[in-house]
Amino acid sequence: MHNSHRNGRALTGKHWFLFNAFFFLPLFLLAQYDFNSGCREAYRSILSLKFSEAANQLQEEKKNNPSNLIPVYLENYIDFLTVFIGEEPGAFEKFRKSNDARLDILDKGKKESPWYRYCSGNMRIQFAICRMKFGEYKSAAFDVSKAYGDLKENAKLNPGFLPQNSGLGLIHVLAGITPDNYAWILKILGLEGNVQKGLDELSLLAGYSGNDETFQMLRVESLFYLAFLDATLGKDSKNAVMILRKFDSRTNSFPVHGNPLMAFVRASIFAKAGKTDEAIENLQQVRTEEGGYPFYYLDYMTGLNKLNRLDADADLYFIRFIKNFRGKNYLKSAYQKLAWTFLLKGNEAKYMEYIGKIPARGAVYVEPDVQANREAKSGEPPNLLLLKARLLSDGGYFDRAIAVMLEPDAKQRLRTPKDQLEYNYRLGRIYQQAGKMKEALDCFGITIRQGANQSWYFAANAALQSGLIQEEKKNYTEAEKCFRSCLSMKNTEYKNSLDQKARLGLKRIKPYLP
Repeated sequence: MHNSHRNGRALTGKHWFLFNAFFFLPLFLLAQYDFNSGCREAYRSILSLKFSEAANQLQEEKKNNPSNLIPVYLENYIDFLTVFIGEEPGAFEKFRKSNDARLDILDKGKKESPWYRYCSGNMRIQFAICRMKFGEYKSAAFDVSKAYGDLKENAKLNPGFLPQNSGLGLIHVLAGITPDNYAWILKILGLEGNVQKGLDELSLLAGYSGNDETFQMLRVESLFYLAFLDATLGKDSKNAVMILRKFDSRTNSFPVHGNPLMAFVRASIFAKAGKTDEAIENLQQVRTEEGGYPFYYLDYMTGLNKLNRLDADADLYFIRFIKNFRGKNYLKSAYQKLAWTFLLKGNEAKYMEYIGKIPARGAVYVEPDVQANREAKSGEPPNLLLLKARLLSDGGYFDRAIAVMLEPDAKQRLRTPKDQLEYNYRLGRIYQQAGKMKEALDCFGITIRQGANQSWYFAANAALQSGLIQEEKKNYTEAEKCFRSCLSMKNTEYKNSLDQKARLGLKRIKPYLP
């Protein structure tokens, strides 16, 4: 009895998938990849986070077309988004087993279709992204390498198959922004990073204007990646906003308004562009429909944007995120920002209460959490004047920020050498964002001279931003000096992020240097 129980338990997870694969082996000999109307409807449901509805649609498709392997890929997509959004360890472990099993199922079918390597490559990318969420960076790199092999081979065999460019573009971008301490892995795996090449590849499908319904639908995915990466990695996000508006006007294949994933991308871009009002408007249009998977990170985003506008109710969104989110990332940051809301209201006791919760909550995989953890360890609240100016400038409210910085007693409210250094840096950033480049360069110059040997990030970012200004002015020799100055600084704050952007700057201007 005991043995039969063990044997019964063995048909779970990967074993169950393989059992089905062998049981239906005759069907797999005829396996095909048909992204038909039923699969397209399921795909739309998935990107609307209606996972239960999508699962039912895929079950119906498997019943009607049991040899179609596209449902295997789309079921993987559901698991990917569940882990990516929810970050729950149990869901990640389930995904680990099912991803391997589904790859095995794809291997049982015919490999002549371009969809075979497209699906397997994208499934590996999806799992790699989730591994990164949980700190498994080395293993993720090997997954990306396998995905690259799949997609590169597909491009060789099927050069006109547009969808594969989305995955290839993502890989080239991710490899191009890998921190120095992981660059050796890419070298071993033969992966070459090239951010611009990756963005160009994403543009191939994003710009599709033909009549293929599946390609039209998949271009939405490329537009997501392209717009978000452009806003994150570009010199500014104006281009990303243009991509989004072009997207709005060119497709009816995807529900845009009120869609959580679309709100995530749109709000990220608008916030980066300093269009806080539009970011908040997009986030507040989100509807979590019945049966929809909850996207609690949107509460965190709403809190951030409201904080940048100095709205009194920003705290409610951080509290909601902290209460509901079961993952690890951005929790420390949420507690920090919640603490700031009370500091802005003059309640330093509440600030200390919430900042004190940071060490015991969440992880330190993402930069906002690293920064929050650093503030908690310092035991020193931020300067209120500088905090207000920083938040307002992050929100795009430059006139309000400049007014705060130029208040008659502003310099008397700077308590420490760090405050004094940050004052010049912060004023320079606000002038830069407001388009006053001469004033910005003057403030950055003071910051670099006074802070180059300090551990704070102000001087390094001042050098980076000076380089971007000089690049924009086509003063490429001066831009090179600034980018190299940024790379030479040994500060520990945001080092990887700043160095990545400086290296990208050097790559861009290289053709224009003597």
